[in-house]
Amino acid sequence: MNASQPLEKAVPIPVRGHATLYIVIGLICCIVSLLIFAQLVDGVSENEFIVQIDVALANALHSVATAGSTSAFELISLFGGTILFGWSLLVGLIFVWKRQWLGLIIWTITIVGGEVLNSILKLFFARPRPTFATPLVIERFYSFPSGHAMMSFIAYGMLAYIICLMLKNNAQRLLVILATGFIVVIIGVSRIALGVHYLSDVLAGYSVAALWLITCIMTWRLIHSRRAARSATA
Repeated sequence: MNASQPLEKAVPIPVRGHATLYIVIGLICCIVSLLIFAQLVDGVSENEFIVQIDVALANALHSVATAGSTSAFELISLFGGTILFGWSLLVGLIFVWKRQWLGLIIWTITIVGGEVLNSILKLFFARPRPTFATPLVIERFYSFPSGHAMMSFIAYGMLAYIICLMLKNNAQRLLVILATGFIVVIIGVSRIALGVHYLSDVLAGYSVAALWLITCIMTWRLIHSRRAARSATA
């Protein structure tokens, strides 16, 4: 793919031909993600069973934590924070280098919009973080939803989508998706193991991230589809 060729041209022809089907599937996924988030919000706000699971899991993980496991989870957590920020910037620079302006705009909106959305939700729900007599890690901002879980899902998810666009082998695409899923899950686990988030914080982060990521991908595809249709009739 040369620098002047739109990234979307890498999408196989059969996939482009089923754009409507993918939009419908995307909308269904968005609705499911929203319903999951709503259930989590209701459970946390009403102090339901999920809160008991949150506390029990947080206490159990804190009781078995060691210096070695804490260091390992702190390193993993960086991939949802500082390291994620660094390579997000790198991906943006690659778009600039290749002059893929639509990709750059969507990538920027996806990452920056996700950060803004997470901050708004944290301020709105203002849920205190887990507290321990001897905390492993101290975080100052609110807990719900988890920013690391949410942003890792969004950023790694969008990167996986971009990589899959450039791959022609379905087995390779599946490998990318599975690897991405593992990375996102282990980052979420690290936040719970470090005692800075509850399980429901992480699950809420994933659900909102799925909603935002799918919306951004669908927007990208719709813009490209309209451009392609306009070019065909020109």
